[in-house]
Amino acid sequence: MTLSRCILAVTLALASSTALAQTVAQVVEVPAATGNADLTIYGNNFAMVRERRSFKLPGASAQLVMGGVPRELQAETAFLQVLKGDAVRVTEQIFNFDVLTPQKLLERAVGGEVSVISVNPGNGREITERARVLSINDGLVLEINGKIHTNHPGRLVFDSLPAGTRARPALIMSVTGKGAQDVEAELSYLTGGLAWRPDYVAQYDSDSGRMDLLAWATVTNATGTNFPNAKMKLIAGDVNRSRPAPPPMPMRAYKAEAADMAMAQSFAGSIAPTASLATHVYTIPKLTSLGPFETKQLGLLNAQAIPVRRQLTVRSEPHFYMQQMRGQPQEARAAIELTFTNTTAAKLGTPLPGGIVRVYGQDAEGAPQFMGEDTIQHTAAGGDISLNLGNDFDVPVQREQLNYVRATDNITLTTWRVTVSNAKSRPVTVRVIEPIPGSWEIAKESHAHTKPDAGSALWTLEVPAKGKTVLEYTARVTQ
Repeated sequence: MTLSRCILAVTLALASSTALAQTVAQVVEVPAATGNADLTIYGNNFAMVRERRSFKLPGASAQLVMGGVPRELQAETAFLQVLKGDAVRVTEQIFNFDVLTPQKLLERAVGGEVSVISVNPGNGREITERARVLSINDGLVLEINGKIHTNHPGRLVFDSLPAGTRARPALIMSVTGKGAQDVEAELSYLTGGLAWRPDYVAQYDSDSGRMDLLAWATVTNATGTNFPNAKMKLIAGDVNRSRPAPPPMPMRAYKAEAADMAMAQSFAGSIAPTASLATHVYTIPKLTSLGPFETKQLGLLNAQAIPVRRQLTVRSEPHFYMQQMRGQPQEARAAIELTFTNTTAAKLGTPLPGGIVRVYGQDAEGAPQFMGEDTIQHTAAGGDISLNLGNDFDVPVQREQLNYVRATDNITLTTWRVTVSNAKSRPVTVRVIEPIPGSWEIAKESHAHTKPDAGSALWTLEVPAKGKTVLEYTARVTQ
């Protein structure tokens, strides 16, 4: 080869290596946002997180390491939007949730060397030896000075962290754009591990027939990520989601006993929801910090002196009308129900998200007592709410089928006797609600019924003190 050709070859090689070096992306650690995250939390254990992050793009390409993200982050939902600066294009992203643990260090050390520090029992001095990690299956196996050791009493010292391991999960984005610029961007993603539910506390005054109702938003952060001074919105309603295939590694399980219960003791006024398509949005009016593995309760509603109707109700089952049940009396007790209407006139008139209502009242001595609890569904303004608090011990009910006739292939006649007893020293009113399937009519009855809806017959019975009232009726059912 001539001298000129050698010089040309060296020049091309240097140019090629220089170009290759220029294409290597620089790693930029983008710190977690502090106090500027927006959390939109849904009821079924997921949330949308939006947070601002600032970084300097050193060259035309870089690797942005977004730390401080939840382990439950769904990487396929993440996107980066530039708010200030020239456009930045994401060409690749990696979600690194293989966080550092002692077990991970051991797994990565198999086949490599570590230092083993043990104590000489004779003089108490520490001894440091080099060892090769042969296996960690069912215990640690080390090779030290050509000998195989198990259950070695020493502690291991690793030379360095294995490549790719981090103390906390990180979203790594490979980006391109104009170099040497300061960028302010918004990182958005969906994540599991954030959830909320409504919890209601009701104080019922039986003398006035009124009830005070408080609603709490119980928010749980099971992600292990801190969200200080966040703007928070809570979504009430059902949002459809497609379930992806399960991840290759189990997500970190949230342990309830590790949660820090932070409950607000009082709040002023109520938070009015706003409609958003088929859901309602509750915007928390102040910045809220939500620490890792923390449950916090925020006030949503504080309604006073709601008019409430206390009722005793007996309900049967639709299948009672479709089969022969003579000689099989059904024993029950009247249920205690508190019913109210979600209207402005009733001191409410706002959409109520579904949740558990716990009702407290007073006993004969005026001491507060727990009366019972029930779950309500999402209730729009104007809707009726009925709370089943349990059964009245003093109002037993016996239901007995007196006759069952199949007149044709699709028509049946069934006769029932419902006996309502009252052990109280005062009369009571009991509603008997019979859910009857198909097309039906009451052919004969001892007390007049009403039809609250197409599938139910309602009898309102007055039961005397220390007495009983007997209802008999025949239903003609067409299927």
